Amino acid sequence: MIGSSPSQQNGAKPGAAGTPLDRVLRALNHPVRRRIMRILVDGPGSATTISQEIEMDLGVVSYHLSQVLAKECDVVELASSIPRRGAVEKFYRLKFHALSDADPGGEGEAEPASRRMSFEECLIVAVAAMDADAFAALEGSAWDWSLTQVDEIAWREIRAASDEFDAKMRKAAEASRRRAGAEGAQGIVVGVAAFPAVSPPPPAA
Repeated sequence: MIGSSPSQQNGAKPGAAGTPLDRVLRALNHPVRRRIMRILVDGPGSATTISQEIEMDLGVVSYHLSQVLAKECDVVELASSIPRRGAVEKFYRLKFHALSDADPGGEGEAEPASRRMSFEECLIVAVAAMDADAFAALEGSAWDWSLTQVDEIAWREIRAASDEFDAKMRKAAEASRRRAGAEGAQGIVVGVAAFPAVSPPPPAA
């Protein structure tokens, strides 16, 4: 594509420089944007609905949502526009599935007991929990990773253990959903991660 920038070639907006991870990290680098994105993990929102939820000035939320997150970082997109009293209220949603194959889910389905999260969504929720110092609120909660060396046999065993854990977690979540209204229910993130431990390539000259 002659005359285009790298960001235009990979589908990013002209103002959204860098890789998907670069844009996510830039978006996370401000407390207001972190709070906005944490709300959007749960579903679309407008500057008005978000400002009411986080009790923050509408102008500040609108700037970070529509100017920085949408235009500069390209991590949210317009989901719908609803006419309201002679104006238009714009609802945005996250577009965070560039770094993983997680299914955003939720559309046209009955309320699931759990859903897969993209890497970016998981990162947002973890950072929000750290901001709120909420890890100690639920005994045993952690953001825990390990680095190890495995051969092909061990890899198959790890995958089998991961599948077994995932099945048990979903069964527990479904049982919890059927006990709807049970006192003490709360949202949690549960997961197992396994991926190659490689060094990133050197930046382009």
